Amino acid sequence: MQINTEVKDEIFDYGRKTPFASFLPGISGVEGIPMWCYYVNRGQAVVSFGVQDKDHSIMEFYPAHTAYQNVKRTGFRTFIKVDGEIIEPFSKENDSNKMSIYMNVLGLEDVVHEKGIKANVNYGTMPGEKIGALMRVVEITNESDGDRELEIIDGMPCLIPYGVNQESMKMMAQTTKAWMQVENVENKHPYYRVRVSMEDSAEVSRVEGGNFAVGFLADGTPLDVIVDPGVVFDYDLSLENPMGFVRKSIDALLEKKQNTSNELPCAFFGTKKLLKKNETITLYELIGQVRNKDILARFLGQKIDREYFQKKFFEAAELTEKLTAVVNTKTANKVFDNYCRYNYMDNVLRGGTPIRLTDNHTFYVYSRKHGDLERDYNYFAMSPEFYSQGNGNFRDVNQNRRCDTFFSPEVMEDNIKMFYSLIQLDGYNPLSIEQMRYQVSEDLLDGLCLKQPFTPGELAAALMDAGDDKFDKEQKDRFVQIMSAAEKTANARFGEGYWSDHWTYNLDLIEEYLEIYPDKTENLLYNTSVKSFNANKKVLPRFERYTKTENGIRQYNYLVNRTEVENASSFECYKNGREIDMSLMAKLILMCAVKFATLDAYGLGVEMEGGKPGWYDALNGLPGLMGSSMNETYELARMVEFTKDMLGKFDNNIVFPKGVLEFISEVKDVTLKATSEFECWNRKNDIKEQYRAKVYSGLDEENKEINSDDLKQILEVFSNKLKESIQKAVELSDGIAPAYFTYEIHDYECKENGIIPKHFSMVKVPYFLEGPVRYFKLGNDVEAKRNMYSKIKNSDLYDEKLSMYKVNASLQDASFEIGRCRAFTPGWLENESIWLHMEYKYLLELIRSGLYEEFFLDFKKAAIPFLDREEYGRSTLENSSFIVSSKNPNESIHGKGFVARLSGSTIEFISMWKLIFFGKDIFKYDEENGLIFALSPAIPEYLISSGDLKHTVSTTLLGKTELVYEMTAHCDYIPGEYVITDIEVELFDGTIYRFNREYVTGEVAKKIRDRLAKKVTVKMTPK
Repeated sequence: MQINTEVKDEIFDYGRKTPFASFLPGISGVEGIPMWCYYVNRGQAVVSFGVQDKDHSIMEFYPAHTAYQNVKRTGFRTFIKVDGEIIEPFSKENDSNKMSIYMNVLGLEDVVHEKGIKANVNYGTMPGEKIGALMRVVEITNESDGDRELEIIDGMPCLIPYGVNQESMKMMAQTTKAWMQVENVENKHPYYRVRVSMEDSAEVSRVEGGNFAVGFLADGTPLDVIVDPGVVFDYDLSLENPMGFVRKSIDALLEKKQNTSNELPCAFFGTKKLLKKNETITLYELIGQVRNKDILARFLGQKIDREYFQKKFFEAAELTEKLTAVVNTKTANKVFDNYCRYNYMDNVLRGGTPIRLTDNHTFYVYSRKHGDLERDYNYFAMSPEFYSQGNGNFRDVNQNRRCDTFFSPEVMEDNIKMFYSLIQLDGYNPLSIEQMRYQVSEDLLDGLCLKQPFTPGELAAALMDAGDDKFDKEQKDRFVQIMSAAEKTANARFGEGYWSDHWTYNLDLIEEYLEIYPDKTENLLYNTSVKSFNANKKVLPRFERYTKTENGIRQYNYLVNRTEVENASSFECYKNGREIDMSLMAKLILMCAVKFATLDAYGLGVEMEGGKPGWYDALNGLPGLMGSSMNETYELARMVEFTKDMLGKFDNNIVFPKGVLEFISEVKDVTLKATSEFECWNRKNDIKEQYRAKVYSGLDEENKEINSDDLKQILEVFSNKLKESIQKAVELSDGIAPAYFTYEIHDYECKENGIIPKHFSMVKVPYFLEGPVRYFKLGNDVEAKRNMYSKIKNSDLYDEKLSMYKVNASLQDASFEIGRCRAFTPGWLENESIWLHMEYKYLLELIRSGLYEEFFLDFKKAAIPFLDREEYGRSTLENSSFIVSSKNPNESIHGKGFVARLSGSTIEFISMWKLIFFGKDIFKYDEENGLIFALSPAIPEYLISSGDLKHTVSTTLLGKTELVYEMTAHCDYIPGEYVITDIEVELFDGTIYRFNREYVTGEVAKKIRDRLAKKVTVKMTPK
């Protein structure tokens, strides 16, 4: 089967290569039902798949190490009887094994040379249908010198019936078989389900949903199905050898009576054919899940044959081709170009991609929480419905949507409003981002079986149920009518703990928005109203957080339930019940004050008072050690400077709830009056705890206005203090920006209100790469950053063998109490490994800071598309969460990537990609010229194509416009060291504009921003 896509990687002899786990993306189209499907580079690859989550598995979910062991036994199997002997392609590792990795399809090939038989398998999740199914196409080719009579059995040794959850399969599989049954075997479309619900409850219900397996020949002839594993394997309960097939012909097996109950069934398809030389027989299989038998019957009512499968595989490939066209890039490195697209697809899987549901609703599809064979700890979910969406975490979704305003005009300020509204008045936020749901007046849902609030997919399903399974013009028109009148509900929940870093990603959303819409700055900051999420948990006062242990004073008590919010609004309200809102600028200033009031007793790091650390969550013990994070201090300084600068640009008064403004002012006053850091810490905490007590009990609806000059003075106080603190911290850490400190309390009093510290003793923590990453976001002192860069490269943060940066220096001398990372083997997981997300963050800050030569050098050595695939151990189209560093005692895995793909590294690469090909602030605005379009790329020589005396690079601007650079020399192009001589803009209507200068202004700049430009050609020459 031909897969029409340029993005492809081939791994030969894959079964003898370093083991890796990966997955199909589960993208089945807006009007399709997604499936999750995990594979490994052993056997026939696919080892587990299903619908929605682990509790709806069709092929059982296994963690990676178990998957490698089981895939050849319980994964897909192909038995071919030829010359009376049974062969099994893909069962033995050899040079003929080939794995072809596409964005939305997986292909395999094997040749059994001694029999002249070649087998090809292609997998894809079925797009654009009302049911979810895995497509499997098996091609058996006779490459021998003569005709061959083949008998074939192909399929799954084990298929879990619908209604059996993960716990039942893992903990009581033997008992669970009592509920299992298979129906409709005689019709060649078996329906697998349990008879009734399995819960030990007084309420017992019939199960309507079912899993199914159907197979066809090229002309649409249904294949016979074997659902009884005893027919195929006979006495071999290990499923190792198909002893039933060894003893009997395929005809005899298909005539045999099958057991269809009280057994974990299988799904094998059987056929036979005389193949001439070079002739191929193809089996087309679908294994999936439906809500009821009627839906399956309607689906099977259409003709399903070779043309159907070819169409569906084309659709699957086209879906991801179109999705990733927004980053289409052509350089001198084909792997890099393909990686750009693959990386963008994986970024979508974490944050979703925006679509316009109606004129008033932008909606994200395809997102999901990372959870796979190597992330077996996560309970992922992909809704089995049209407009599919999944769950995620605040940090992940926020980060991975960072650049969406660049690619999607639909987004505008939506994400800014959403994530700033999720920030609570106490400065924290909920962890979990759930499916977006809507509610509407009940009369609009007349005749529909639909519970509110609903997802767009649930609405579509209800409309189909009421309309004979159709989703045509009538249903779509009503869908738009209902959604246009619907209102979003809050799609977040507390989850667990308050992470200290989550708020830091919000400012990125603002900066990215203003990069495209600088002329809307004032409107965004002063006229955009945001809410505050209702805190479900209260942060305890500091003295109540401390406790005595055998190791000394620790901070182990953090949060208590806030009973005042039960049955309340999802967002914070005044005492009178009205929701609190404020301008985005007011929220920024509040955040500055809350986080400034959370600096530790030395005035350095931001305290982990919410019970959770920051980005590096394997430091789970740090909050207990009174840990504080300089990473958040650097981000606080950045936020304060941004907010202060914006206050200086616009002379606008700002309105606050009175209680909020009083808190902000009091924090400033204490900072000026305190005579020591410890006194300042105590008094700021007193003010913060009093403020939070008011928030938790409800603020009075009384607003107060303040002018920008007064607010600038407040932020100036914060700014000056933060600059002192940061300088002190860097000096304490010998010139490398520190990430964390912990503290000990030896002098204290025990009183009625808790343990009262009288003094803190600082404990230094080893270097973490996150410290310099966040520090590099500050200021414009390039030489100071270059000096720190050199120190880092000469420190234990740098892995000389791999030419990469470790996530942390050695923890050998650190306490085991700092967190689980201390227990991990060095070089593995979050202990001295190359954690790709953080390494990419570091590389991003190098180019953003103007360290271009340093970036070009490190990027070529560390970025995934430039790695040696044999050393990396997997496709270099795919990111890994971490790469094993040279500190690991197992030298054979140094440089190999583990924990596939769905990491924040994807958005960091996209941010680097933007700076490489477009530069900073591509749109500017001033009163004289209006909107200005100006590019300042930083393109390394090794990405520039050369030929016929031409030097070129092309990419995609704003997700729409082809951007071509034509260079006069093959060299590095560094901002300030080249000149843009000509810019040609071709619009989609054929109009062409030419500019003999470095920028475009006025209406043409606006047309570029409005994505009306088909192509922009830029000519560059070195100075």
